[in-house]
Amino acid sequence: MTIAAVIDTISTDTTVSSPISHDTIARTAWATIAEPGDPHVCALIAGYGAEAALNALLSLDPDTASGRDGTIAQLRSTSLPRYSVNRVVDAIRLTVAGGYELLTPSHSNWPASVADLGEAGPFALWVRGDALLLSAPSVALTGTQFATPYGRHLCVDLASGLIERGWAIASGAARGIDTAALATGRAFAGRNVVVLPTGMDDTCPAENAELVDAVATRGVIVSEIPPGRTPSAWQFQGGNRLLAALATKTVIVEAEYESGDLHTAVTAMELGRPCGAVRGLAATVANAGCDRLIRQYGAQLVATIDDADRL
Repeated sequence: MTIAAVIDTISTDTTVSSPISHDTIARTAWATIAEPGDPHVCALIAGYGAEAALNALLSLDPDTASGRDGTIAQLRSTSLPRYSVNRVVDAIRLTVAGGYELLTPSHSNWPASVADLGEAGPFALWVRGDALLLSAPSVALTGTQFATPYGRHLCVDLASGLIERGWAIASGAARGIDTAALATGRAFAGRNVVVLPTGMDDTCPAENAELVDAVATRGVIVSEIPPGRTPSAWQFQGGNRLLAALATKTVIVEAEYESGDLHTAVTAMELGRPCGAVRGLAATVANAGCDRLIRQYGAQLVATIDDADRL
């Protein structure tokens, strides 16, 4: 069981017309077996390279398997059971069949901003649309899936105004605030950057598939999850961290006190990105998270488009 089996299969696969580097194949393999941003895997790849690290993981040599300060031994018990030659090959085939662009750090379109994630960075990125937008100035507008009418109105107002001022609008693809950001981008012919917490072939929720597909014509859709991989709870948290890293600044429009969107905001602040929150009309469950971000974490109050623009 080695990466060579994947390389040999891909090299003779007639559905894969363009050559794929060994590093890209190895990074695809890591993306199929490790959770997004796993710091142990990222440190291993940084130290030895994706291919050498994967070969060490797959090695049957007990000395190799227990090396690297025990990291390999630990990963053999957690990640190795997920490894399958067929799974890696299928991910590459689905990438080609879907017309997705597969980016790695050596690719010219790889966004430099994700380097700020350090040892929590993505192994690779799957892209639909204009990959150059991953490096364009953008404002992440995101928030609760249970948006109030007022919250959706605020999102439309902020997104349309920022689009007019030349900003790309970054978001996830969830219900609520994300949906409002996507719909506004389509209505105002804006440039959207959509970070999926799932693979490109598994838009979640399904009712947003049309909105997400529309983004590919004017914006960009990105995921660090290979097509064909079954979603996990960790992937949704990983999407939050990737959104924070890609965006120039982040605005939480509406969020509950324990909302996962707070993770996006806190990550943005930890990365040194400007972060704002909209307080809302009154202290309600829907905006308790925004109030918490302002009071406890030092997020800036966003009340107008000017506030978001100057953040």
